[in-house]
Amino acid sequence: MNDIVLSSAWPRYGVPAPERRTPWLRDALAAEPDDGRTPPLAGELDCDVCVVGGGFTGLWTALEILRRAPGTDVVLIEADICGGGASGANAGYLMPMWARFSSLLALGGPEEARRIGEASAQAVEDILAFADEHGIDIEYRRGPWMWAASSPAQRGSWQSTLEDLHRAGIEPLRQISAAEARSAIGTRSHYGAVLDPGCATLQPAKLARGLRRVALDAGIRIHERTPLTALRTEPGGRTRAYTTYGSVRADQVVLAINAWAGQLEDLGRRMVTVASDTVLTRPVPEALAELGWTDATSVCDSRRRLNYYRTTPDGRLLFGKGGAGVAYGHHGPSTLWGQPLRPGELRGQLTRILPGLASAPVDAAWTAPVEYSVTSLPFAGRLKSVPGASYATGYSGDGVGPSRLMAKVLASMVLGVDDEWSRSAFTRHLSAWIPSEPLRYPGSLLALPALRAVERREDSGRTVPPLLKRLVSVDPSMFRR
Repeated sequence: MNDIVLSSAWPRYGVPAPERRTPWLRDALAAEPDDGRTPPLAGELDCDVCVVGGGFTGLWTALEILRRAPGTDVVLIEADICGGGASGANAGYLMPMWARFSSLLALGGPEEARRIGEASAQAVEDILAFADEHGIDIEYRRGPWMWAASSPAQRGSWQSTLEDLHRAGIEPLRQISAAEARSAIGTRSHYGAVLDPGCATLQPAKLARGLRRVALDAGIRIHERTPLTALRTEPGGRTRAYTTYGSVRADQVVLAINAWAGQLEDLGRRMVTVASDTVLTRPVPEALAELGWTDATSVCDSRRRLNYYRTTPDGRLLFGKGGAGVAYGHHGPSTLWGQPLRPGELRGQLTRILPGLASAPVDAAWTAPVEYSVTSLPFAGRLKSVPGASYATGYSGDGVGPSRLMAKVLASMVLGVDDEWSRSAFTRHLSAWIPSEPLRYPGSLLALPALRAVERREDSGRTVPPLLKRLVSVDPSMFRR
């Protein structure tokens, strides 16, 4: 009898306390208050498919299974509330996967890379159309995404991607000059960029809560505040998912738990979880207008611990900083919630890039876990120890659009369909790995300070010593075809 027992720390401490909800989630709950339709599970249930996780991946997957196989009995359980995890803390970038084309190419070859790129562009349209169709006010705005160089050292970071796209005969990204990159948002700290015009920004928690409503209306049974504690394969091949006060027996189980997937089998060697700090200002439309930043342009820079910044429809600035910190072992995601881990660095980068907004009043600031895979791409598969359980994870900071694709992958796996999704690059096994504990955490204590030191020197135009360059060039996540 095969089974997996999850860490007892995960369900109890893996989600933020209600008083630490992100402003996204607070606003979404105010717009659609708890309707009493998703009580905690108490007792035993029987169903065709049990989905674990009420974020984008879990909800899209539940709906995709029902769309393909009407009448399927789907139960979804969520440790907190739908949107209470990473989906409700997301920066709200909705974009295709063209910037990851080189990784797609290395993993799947030119035809597969192009297919997924085109599917990811269509996913942007599908998500916006879904919101319109179902009356979900996700506050979306269409606008280009800018992949920028925020220091001279970052110039040309996109060149290999542009060359790979050109060889594939597609030109979805457009290179712009430093002057154009600066004038787009009113900064002096852009040294060139590329643009992807097929993007949008949105309020992520409202999307998650809207998906919950649509799923309930479609007949999917949802139990919030129902943490998974164990999985077990029963005689006959069915799988039982145990929760704090009950269990669900299903033909198939889908694990859509993102960063917490690292505690399952060897998945932790294929991904690393870090904290991302984010600040959201109060509305400052006049200050944005002075900069000339009046459209929905969103930005990520090109450093490994990237900065990301965008505006909202009511004139707020969202500014975030990746790679703020890590925690020990597989309990890491459970501890990476709360106030920013490095508020000084977050404020310093905001001031450097957008000094005119440095004094903007802050509405909220938070940190949340983000899982990065060895390929920078999400991946899916089946657990070896519990064959009836499938998983998807590894979004690497870009989950809004790709979660729609991973739902297709998971639905094909669950329904036993042999198609382009069950055989996609997202399901291919890798030889790459990331060191596990006890090596991983001590290694991060060397790597992250070194990266911070490199960034400080590059931002100020100073030379990076060769020894420091060598230290940060060691990347255990580099993978081979």
